[in-house]
Amino acid sequence: MTPLASFTRTHQLLAFFVFAYAFSWWAWVWYRLDPGHADAPILPLGPLLAAGLTLALIGGWPAVTTWLARIGHWRVGLKWYALALLLPPALTLTAVGLNLWLGATLSAELAFPNWSDLVVRFVFIFLLIGLGEEPAWRGFALPRLLVGRTALGGSLILGALHAVWHLPLLGVEYDAGNILPWLMSVFCFGIVVTWMWLHTQGSLLLPMLMHASNNTAAFFWRMFDGGEQIALWWLWSGLWLVTVAAVVTLTGPALTRDRMAALKDNQ
Repeated sequence: MTPLASFTRTHQLLAFFVFAYAFSWWAWVWYRLDPGHADAPILPLGPLLAAGLTLALIGGWPAVTTWLARIGHWRVGLKWYALALLLPPALTLTAVGLNLWLGATLSAELAFPNWSDLVVRFVFIFLLIGLGEEPAWRGFALPRLLVGRTALGGSLILGALHAVWHLPLLGVEYDAGNILPWLMSVFCFGIVVTWMWLHTQGSLLLPMLMHASNNTAAFFWRMFDGGEQIALWWLWSGLWLVTVAAVVTLTGPALTRDRMAALKDNQ
């Protein structure tokens, strides 16, 4: 056994996050050196590659194939598909409506994309970002973070580590004006996805769909400028917080009424 494999088996989560940050952040250096031509400051497929490498070092090809099989786990019930696909745009549209009701005005440069553009955007995000992140965060890290912790506690830890992973996007996806509501949304999104994951036998397809739906709806932020866009961030993150409060109120910190059965199904 190589020293790397031995270390990885002993420190699985630490090795995974080191790999995930390294595989994703190398693009940050490239972007800083050539911001005019580099496509993005982060590589979305980094976490996927990190999880695959970590599992290969831990258990070889059988461990990798078992993990990948979760991506194709689609028999979960229509209500979970509806939740994954419709909750993010519903919260976004509600936030937009509240912003307008509170007096915000539409941007003079507003241009709505057509349906074909939205479909292309959704598929692109699903294959690049959803696939790149969710099988790693929810398929590898989450089950290990839940050992000895409540689902809520594990989700909060994962939310913090996920937020750190976004560090190269400072000034691109978030800045001083929206960092607090952005952080709130990262944690809330993760808690809702954990709740969904526990009730769908560890399906990774559903988190991928929700991630794609959430990011596709982000074009609504172009509707507002300046402080009114920041107000939209706060309204949107507040709605996510209300959603999490409802989930936790109904299920408790375990995020399910039968946590042990759910964890057994997801292993």
